[in-house]
This record gives sequence, structure tokens and C-alpha cells, in this order.
Amino acid sequence: MKTCSKPKKNTPKKKKTPTKITITRVDADIATHNGLFDEGCYGSSCKDECCGWGCDMDLTTLKLVQKHRKLVEPLIGAKIEECFSTPLKIDDDYIGGAYRETAVRKKDGLCAFHLKGQKGCSLFYLWITEKLPKKIVPTICRTYPITWHRGRLFIDKPLKKNCKAKEKTPKGTKVPSLFETQKKEVRALFDIPAKELKKLIGK
Repeated sequence: MKTCSKPKKNTPKKKKTPTKITITRVDADIATHNGLFDEGCYGSSCKDECCGWGCDMDLTTLKLVQKHRKLVEPLIGAKIEECFSTPLKIDDDYIGGAYRETAVRKKDGLCAFHLKGQKGCSLFYLWITEKLPKKIVPTICRTYPITWHRGRLFIDKPLKKNCKAKEKTPKGTKVPSLFETQKKEVRALFDIPAKELKKLIGK
């Protein structure tokens, strides 16, 4: 006697969480514009002007910040919950598939994660001094002033007045390009097709 088998359910495949940001187009001036130095802005003599915007903190970073909140909160003088201006937004343009915008402090006009009363970012500081995973620093801060939007990798212009990448250099002085000084981060955080990568490495 034949038995009727139950039809198989078509269960949707679980969406893969992005671990890198997909880039389809690269602006070539990243390879010619004056760069910073090996570890980006951290340690520069600038006045942290770009921190006045706050930042988009990708979900991967957010999870690390929450995990290490006991180290972060004393440096910023605030609870993690007080440091955001938006709820979590789902968006595959960010590592982890979502992000939150950080708040800007009224007292000093700087990102809520900026070191309180000192120069520099608390998250950069903890990565360097406590050897925490580098992903505790938001992608947008690790690659600045290189940024991205919907598949395009480009320089975030206009640069702030005191940005090191805007400094004039004496004639005859060779200055590494933004790609040369930021390539470690660019390669670690972005998935760039070989054809577009050639615009940066020139090979």
C-alpha cells in the first residue's frame, strides 16, 4: 500500500553575514593623493576635527564594544547606551550587516567614543594599549579619509582643515599615497575585484 509522503518545505537559505564590504568601483585618485602614515590618523597632531561628525559603527565593532564596555566606559565618561543617535539599521554595506550612528557630545563637539579630556579615540587607544581585536575600531575610522558607499571606494572630500592628508609638502619630498598608507586596512576590510585593484597598485 502506497503512503503519501509529505511535501518538502522550501526553507529559505540563511543570509550570509558580510565579513567584508563589497566594492565594485574604485576612484583612482586614492593612489595619487597624499597619504597619512601606517596606522592612519591615530597619533597625528591634528585637532581630531573629523571626530566632530561621529561615525557609523558597524555591527561587528558594536558587539566588541559591548563585550569590552568595562574598559570603554571609563575612558569616555558615559554608558555605551548613551553613545548612539540612532537605533540599529540593517544594511549590507556594513560589516556584520548593520550599523548604528554614534552621537556627538554637546560639551566638546566630538564623537561619544572620543577620549574624554584627551586627544584621540578610546577605541583606537584600547586596540593599541590593551591589544584588543582591531575590529573594535569602526571600519569608517580605520580607513579614513578613504570611505565607501554602495560599491564605490573614494576619498571623503572635502578634507578637514588640519587633516594630515591635506598638508603641503616641500618640493622634491616623496609622500606615500593614501592607498600606500591605508592599504593594510583597505585589503582587510574591502572585497575589491582585481580589475579595480589595479587602479591602486598600478600592476
